[in-house]
Amino acid sequence: MQLILKNIDLNTSFIRPGKNSFIYFDEVESTLDIALKSEIQKNSIGKVVITDNQKKGRGSYNKLWFSEPYKDLTFSIILGNKLKFSENFVENTCDTIVEILNEYNIIGRKKLPNDVFVGDKKIAGILLSKIFKNNHVYKQALSIGININSDFDIREKGEHYTFSNTSFIKELKKETEREKVLEKILLKIDKIIQKQANL
Repeated sequence: MQLILKNIDLNTSFIRPGKNSFIYFDEVESTLDIALKSEIQKNSIGKVVITDNQKKGRGSYNKLWFSEPYKDLTFSIILGNKLKFSENFVENTCDTIVEILNEYNIIGRKKLPNDVFVGDKKIAGILLSKIFKNNHVYKQALSIGININSDFDIREKGEHYTFSNTSFIKELKKETEREKVLEKILLKIDKIIQKQANL
């Protein structure tokens, strides 16, 4: 089922508040590629590029990130260049995902530098991307992929993986409302940014 974003009304400071928070695509190669476009970075800081079907998601070192259409969360927050984000931002985001997992009675753990695992199985990945121009940060975006209702085995994707994967539905044995998880993540990330920028 397609994400229902019209009902999400965010009370945020950096992330676009209200019901104007999202740039939605039914299908896209990568939310990160869109979030790093110059025009998007200039005019849509604080918005969230999100899709129901990310065909070529990627993580650290250009590793592929797999998700199942209409079942997981794949999105990128447009950060612009006014604030300087460090890798500590990624760690804090991982901690946020772990907190939310705990709210659903899923015991997660941060796996440095940018993953969240449940036991020895990966459930989420975070990527902070920066583009530099003349030795200054020119563009920034934070991308998150988190397995919600997918039930695939990453080891069957034709790539060599040293870990398995899990999801909310694998852990809870029932479907989880993606919109609720998305809202929780964005509210918590906005608070992290507020602390950093004193917004």
